[in-house]
Amino acid sequence: MKRRRHWMDVLLGVALVVGLSGCASSGSTAQPAAAAAPAAAAGEHTTTGSAPMDWPVPPDEAAKVNPLKPTSDNIHKGSVLFNRYCTACHGTSGRGDGPMAEHWSRLPKDLTHPDRQARMTDGEIFWKLSVGHRQGGEEIMPALGYKLSADERWRLVLYVRSLVGAR
Repeated sequence: MKRRRHWMDVLLGVALVVGLSGCASSGSTAQPAAAAAPAAAAGEHTTTGSAPMDWPVPPDEAAKVNPLKPTSDNIHKGSVLFNRYCTACHGTSGRGDGPMAEHWSRLPKDLTHPDRQARMTDGEIFWKLSVGHRQGGEEIMPALGYKLSADERWRLVLYVRSLVGAR
C-alpha cells in the first residue's frame, strides 16, 4: 500500500506538471472527446484482434483516416508533443520503458513493435489518444482530447507511426 501511495503521489505530481504546462502553453480550444466505451473482461479481444476488449475502439472511429500527410514538419511537431505528453510511460524511444512504466503490470505497450502497429489503424491510435484509458477508478492513459487539437493528435499519430521498427 505504501508503494502504491507513493506511485499515486508521483503520478499526481506528473499529471499536475503536464496539465499546467499544457494549459499554459497550448492555448488549444480542443473540445473534449467522447467518453470511452465501457470496460469488458480483461484479456478479451475485439473481432479485429487489434485491441483488448477493456479498451475497445468504436468501428467508426477505427475507420478514420489521418487527414495530415507525414511530412518532416508534421512528424517533428508530433515528436515534440510525444516528448511532452507520452515519454513518462512510453519512454523517449516509444518502447514502453519510461520512468513510470515499472508501475504498470500490462501497459504501456512498445510502440516500435511492427506487429502491434500493423494491427492498429490510424483512427484507433487517434481515438485512444483522444479518450485515454481507465480501468476501474484508475487512469491508465490520460485523455488528450481536452488538451490537444485534432491536428496535434493526428501529428502524434504520425510520430507514433514513425517509431515502427526503431528497435
